[in-house]
Order: sequence, then structure tokens, then C-alpha cells
Amino acid sequence: MNKYDSSIIKTMLSKEKFEEVTSPEDADFILLNTCAVREHAEKRVIGRLNSLKNIKTKKPDTIVGVIGCMAKDIHNLIHHPTVDFLAPPDSYRNLANWMKSEKKGLIPEVKDEEYNDIIIENKKIGAYLSITRGCDYFCSYCIVPYTRGKIRSRPPDDIIKEAESLSSGGVREITLLGQNINAYRYKGIDFPEILKRVASIGGIKRLSFLTSHPEDIPSNLFSVMANSDNITNYLHLPLQSGSDRILKRMNRRYALRDYIDIISKAHKLMPDLTLTTDLIVGFPGEEEDDYQKTLTAVKEIGFDQAYMFAYSKRKRTLANLFPDQVEEALKKARLQRLIEVQNRITEEKVKHLLGRKMEVLVVGDAKRGGKLGKNSSGRIIIIKGVAKIGSLYIVRINDINGRVPIGVIKKEV
Repeated sequence: MNKYDSSIIKTMLSKEKFEEVTSPEDADFILLNTCAVREHAEKRVIGRLNSLKNIKTKKPDTIVGVIGCMAKDIHNLIHHPTVDFLAPPDSYRNLANWMKSEKKGLIPEVKDEEYNDIIIENKKIGAYLSITRGCDYFCSYCIVPYTRGKIRSRPPDDIIKEAESLSSGGVREITLLGQNINAYRYKGIDFPEILKRVASIGGIKRLSFLTSHPEDIPSNLFSVMANSDNITNYLHLPLQSGSDRILKRMNRRYALRDYIDIISKAHKLMPDLTLTTDLIVGFPGEEEDDYQKTLTAVKEIGFDQAYMFAYSKRKRTLANLFPDQVEEALKKARLQRLIEVQNRITEEKVKHLLGRKMEVLVVGDAKRGGKLGKNSSGRIIIIKGVAKIGSLYIVRINDINGRVPIGVIKKEV
């Protein structure tokens, strides 16, 4: 979502005759788009702000703005010696005029902002497209409802207009975005319906979405995914914990059995489903038994990949007030063990791809040579040989590098 918001900002500033430069030293304005989900992200921003002191010393007229969730959550950032203004997530329409006037302080937000009429400039094969903003679920560990506000669903016509613009501009892969994307509702149109409408736009070869909540999976979502040629059979469904007791304390509103039932239905319709998740260890009150239940769930479910984190205290959230915080050393130890378990599962699942042929969309250049591609299940594939970005190929997997499958082109589709 932050990458998408950065694209919104870049588009709006370009229309106001601002020009992008290649280095901070050449800039009149430096903007840091920030995330407040975890403490680690905040520390990186503070470190980056500290590193800008030299630029401000050499060029005192350089204006630095902190934008995004930290600007909403931590107002005292305005007192940092390098910070001139703060721009929360719903203030970007006011950003250009604020920068031109060289004002300082907190930019006011626009109530229930959706950025509907912004057609993002995109010159890449892949693009993000936000269809909702905000979240109404106050999970006890999460700062998002406080920084992003209540959920707002964009009008379908605006979504289709943006998707068509992206497609006509050469985009072949679109990822629909929402903090809780399955909760999309607009005048009787739900998420599976808007998903079908975007999928029907010509030129889009891969369509996926982030992020789902187990509480809001529509009954017909998986049939829509399974019956479409260009909707990837990929589902990112955060579990967070394998312990029902901890899930209740997290205010997640589902039990492990509910989660397993959901993915069983998905696998039945999409046997090649790529399933990824989010997991938190060391949540307040997590006992060894709770942690073991998470490990057991991870082994039983067999995620293709997981994003794993040690619990991070967030001000204003309910979990921040819980007295039974888990000590840091224990959180780190539990996280390391979980990572090791999941990495082994990921490696085993990737091995099953050896020798298989699959259709792959080339989306970019790989860092160490070859091309980067995505198959119909949203899995990253490294392609050896000459391939054109934006084209589809039948690829045979003949090697595995760590946890990444590597393939050779058999023919162009």
C-alpha cells in the first residue's frame, strides 16, 4: 500500500511541475513514505532522518517531509531536527500546495479520502491498484485502523477506469490492494464481482490481491479464482497464531479450525494453490504451549511461504496495555525456530516443482542474470535464456536455487 501511495504522490506532484531527481543531494524536497506496523520500520525511518542531517547542513533550504503512517501516528516527529512537515495518508491532495508554500507542521487530512480520480503513471509490467483503504477490524496488536481510518471501498467505475488505463499503458500484472480486501462492498457489488470485472479487461495476464482476512472470505471467491485464466491461484491469508487462546486475545475472530476449513475449500477448487501467511510469535501472554500449537499448525497446513515476526508493541493498541509481555530474548528464540521450520517446508514444497512445465509471465530482470517470472499460481520463477518482459512462455523447471525454482523456456505462448 505504501508503494501504491508513493505512486499517487509522484503522479500528483508531476502534474504540479515537480521533477524527480536521482539523489537526495540534488533534491529541493525529500519525502520519506513511512510504515508504522512494526517498531523495526520506525527505527529505519529515524535512522534515515538522522542520515539527512549532512544534507540539511550543506543545503539548509532543503525541505524534508515525513509522509504516511508515522506522520499520522507520531506527531512529535515534527521536532526532529531534519523534519519540516508531516503528511498523513489522507493528506496527499494538499501536499503540492504545502510544498510550494514551504509551510511547516502537520498537513490537514481529507475526510474519507479515496484518491478516486488519480490515474497513476506506470511504466512497468506490474502495478498495484488499491480498491479499499482503511480497516474496521481492531486487532489488538494492529495500528492500521488508527493510521488509515475506517474502511472505504472505491466505486467500481473508478477501479475499472484505472485498471484499463494501466492495461493500455502496457501493464500485464495487477495486484489489487486493501488492508482487508475481501470486505470490499459498494452498492451491492462485493469483492468477487469486482475481481471478475477487472479480470475481464483485455491485456491483463496476471491478477492477484492482498490482503485477505479469514473472517471475510466470500463463499464464491475460490470458484471465481478457479474459473478465471488470469486470476492467479494465490492466496495470502494471515493466520497470525495457531493457538485459539492467542487468536482470541488478538481479536482475530476465528479459530484455527475455521482457518483450516477455509484453505481446505480453496485447495479443493485450486489444487495448485500457492498459500502464504503472516505469523506473529511472542504475543503478550503466549506460553510455550501456545507457541507449540503455532509450530504444529505450520507443519500441518504446509504454507508455501510465511512472513514471520516477533510481536512489536504499538502505542494506542490494546495489546500494548497487556501486562504479560514476553521478554525479547524469548521472542527472538521462538521466531528463529519458526523461521527454520517454515524454511524447511518451503524447500520441500519447491522440490515438487522439479520437472514440471508451467505457463510463466516474464515480469522483469533477475538480479543474478536471467529473467524474473510468475506462474499461474503467483509463484516467482527464475527463467534462464532470452525472454521478453511482458510475454508468456511455457517453462520447464529443471533446477532449484535455495527456495527459488529455475526453469528453461520450451516455447512462447
